[in-house]
Formats: sequence, structure tokens, C-alpha cells
Amino acid sequence: MQCKACSSTNVQRLSHYWESLPAESPLRVRYAPPGEVQASYWVALAAAIVGIVVVTSGAVLLGLLVTVGGLLWGVFMYRGVQEYQASLAAWRSRTICLACVGQF
Repeated sequence: MQCKACSSTNVQRLSHYWESLPAESPLRVRYAPPGEVQASYWVALAAAIVGIVVVTSGAVLLGLLVTVGGLLWGVFMYRGVQEYQASLAAWRSRTICLACVGQF
């Protein structure tokens, strides 16, 4: 494999290069993988259950609002996890040229 910018053969996967850097290297921050998303589906599940309980107790509109809010929170969390996984896959597939420090 060759670098597209300088034609050097001194290329490496970005993930392997990042793992080989010493812990005190400032480059660990520069080439770090994307930050992990903390998904909390328990909040969405609890809101949906509370909303159903409220609906059965008689406050239909309030219960529906809480249930829909919980479901929307779950969708929001799911989309965040999907975006994180896509960005992590893109980071893992990147290659870095150790001669010109270009990424491709």
C-alpha cells in the first residue's frame, strides 16, 4: 500500500498506530478514536412503563405524553449509538502515512 500524497510505502492503519503510541504522547489525543456514547435505554423503558401506568389510572393525555417522550428518548439514544458505531468503523478503516502524516 502506498500513500496517495507522497507515494511512500510507510503506511499503517490509524488504529494500530494509535495503539502503539506511548501513553504520554500528545499524538494519542490527536489520533484518538471517537468518544463512546453512553446510552441509557432504562430511562426510555421506565418512562414508557410509567406512561402506560398513568394512562391506565385515568390521565390519558398525560400518560400518552410520557409514553411518547420515553419512546422518543429511546430513538434518540439508538441514533446516537448508530452514529458512534459508524464513526468508529470509519476511524478503524483509516490509514496514516508515517512519512507525510497524511490520512486516507
